[in-house]
Amino acid sequence: MKKIISILTLIAIPLGIVLGIYLPNLVNELSFIGTIYLNLLKFLVVPLVFFSIAYTFYKAISKKEKILAKSVALFIIMFIITFLLTSFIVYVINPTIDIDLSNFIWNDNSIDLTFSNIITNIFPNNIITPFQNNSLFTIILLAIFVGICATKVENGDKVMEVVLGLDNIFKKMLEYILYLNPIGALFLIANSVVTYKADIILMGLNYIIIAFVCSVIVLFLVMMLPVWIVNKINPIVYIKNCFKVWLMCITSCSSLATLPLTLKTCNDDFKIPKKSNLIITLGCAINFCGGAVSFAILGIFCSHMFGVDINFITFILMLFVALIINMAAPGIPSGGVVIGATYLALFNIPLDFIGFYSGLYKILDMAYTTLNVTGDITAGLLLTMEVKNV
Repeated sequence: MKKIISILTLIAIPLGIVLGIYLPNLVNELSFIGTIYLNLLKFLVVPLVFFSIAYTFYKAISKKEKILAKSVALFIIMFIITFLLTSFIVYVINPTIDIDLSNFIWNDNSIDLTFSNIITNIFPNNIITPFQNNSLFTIILLAIFVGICATKVENGDKVMEVVLGLDNIFKKMLEYILYLNPIGALFLIANSVVTYKADIILMGLNYIIIAFVCSVIVLFLVMMLPVWIVNKINPIVYIKNCFKVWLMCITSCSSLATLPLTLKTCNDDFKIPKKSNLIITLGCAINFCGGAVSFAILGIFCSHMFGVDINFITFILMLFVALIINMAAPGIPSGGVVIGATYLALFNIPLDFIGFYSGLYKILDMAYTTLNVTGDITAGLLLTMEVKNV
């Protein structure tokens, strides 16, 4: 079923463009369909983020194996380096610079992300306010705090079982809603074409190109180069061993579906000790270098598009939020679109591009999933000597 939805979503891209060009009046009449679909996704954002993050941190804190701590530390380092490198590339290339952005009108309804404002907003005067106002940054921190505290109290594990159950329920709800993705993407894309004309099509092509360029650079500098230096594995050998895994990543767009082949490749081809399977499996859940590329491009790309200024404090906050959301919400089907919208909304960046982005995401996810899985293999290789001593 998921494969059919993915195929239909890919078909929705050209069909939405055609509708937007040749039947603009019909698209205007039916644009509410795309709005309803986007609203359904927004509706689930807060519970998904809260329950996923709370349980993920509870699970991470309650496990005390040394190799897990080292793995998490390495995953975080890889994510930060990838995010910074991608951000630098996007800033230098600035893929929106040659496109007429006059049609992308925004009311400049920005939030004040000064240091004092951020700290003050972390501490609301009641627990309802953050959820009522969709204050996602506060909700994320509250979820982290709940997850940590659950490891320190009696019956905290029972509470977390309920949290896990709720998390699974909302993810299942999202899965059903995402069956509407083809029709939602169709009308969101068509409406974007009607509103922004040819600019949005050119913007989408630029987005795909910059995403794949960044992914290739990250693949070499963050994954292949460290393994070459530390493990003395030649890049050609690395590519040869990983190639069949990459093919499966591209076709499945799922780290979980690729996991058995990833483990076999690490054990049989790279000769990593089987104890390191724990690293690979954990990485499948929380290591998302592809997510770092995705968030860095989406945030900076859309901020350029709408003229939203990103100062240093905002950028650091974007990095922190991207790290937490990626590690805590890996199980959401086609989650890149949902958490991408969440990410932009947190920084009050308009969601106009998300409709078109949802249509492009299947193509982008090929690169992002490949980076995620390759990052797991890299972590296993870099920690191989550590594993032998555990």
